[in-house]
Amino acid sequence: MLIDLVVPKEARGSRLDVWLASAVEGSSRSQLQKLFDQNLVVVTGGSSRAGYTLQGGETVALEVPEAEPMEALPEDIPLTVIYEDDDLVAIDKPPGMVVHPSIGHLRGTLVNALLGKYGTHLPSGEGFRPGIVHRLDADTSGVIVVARNEQTLRFLQEQFKERQVQKRYLALMAGTPRADLLRCDAWIGRHATDFRRRAVRKPGEGDSKESDTSFIVHVRKTGYSVVEARPRTGRTHQIRVHAAHLGHAILADGLYGRSPTWPLEPKPPDTILRRQGLHAWTLDLMAPSGKALHLVAPPPADLLPFLPAGIKPKPR
Repeated sequence: MLIDLVVPKEARGSRLDVWLASAVEGSSRSQLQKLFDQNLVVVTGGSSRAGYTLQGGETVALEVPEAEPMEALPEDIPLTVIYEDDDLVAIDKPPGMVVHPSIGHLRGTLVNALLGKYGTHLPSGEGFRPGIVHRLDADTSGVIVVARNEQTLRFLQEQFKERQVQKRYLALMAGTPRADLLRCDAWIGRHATDFRRRAVRKPGEGDSKESDTSFIVHVRKTGYSVVEARPRTGRTHQIRVHAAHLGHAILADGLYGRSPTWPLEPKPPDTILRRQGLHAWTLDLMAPSGKALHLVAPPPADLLPFLPAGIKPKPR
């Protein structure tokens, strides 16, 4: 998981690794040293040395592993449940919520909330992601489905693996697409030099994998377009990478776009979008009972000012 930290002025003169050990919850200098050894820490300007002397005000990015099982604790965190039966539950995840615990994010995650609501009545899954079938980026809101037993976990994982699940995302994309329907099937893999990013890569290059996303324009606004994204595959950051590759990055996407906020030069009383304009809108899948589920998460409040009233998914 990617963590971005801003170094406070009072940390000026400290070693980077020493400050990180105190700033990142649940970490140790030995754990952090492994991240330095793997080039998974970078400071504004490109330095990744453990002994870098902080000036204060820099941004530090690091990629951290998931937490161990004993580190995730139940928490009483409200959840918006879209659908629930004995086999699975669908949650409308709010923007800003991390899906599973990791170093630096041991509390307040979806997993913590699920443990608080359902206790031990969740399958273990791989690693410590109880019932988690798929993921959403922390700043992506919307539908996420969770299995409530081992049989359902395997059943749903197979559907995702075989691409039998239909996903639709609501996306705010910069600029004006040249057509109402766009498709990007460029392969995606890790960026060659920046661990934080994924990038379009040639087939067979690095860890690149086949990726496929269709984009359907709902409406064009001043400076951006409201688009429905339909990913056929499920690669990390797929929609964000493909949108940027097409020249229409997701609004307020600080990693693949121009700025982490939108509009670029807001004027009162303009509403400011402070997270990537991406929402997991609908999910269509089959429940173990044989029931076809159409799961919908309405657009959240922070996206509404940028959307036309009454927007609905396009017919298939």
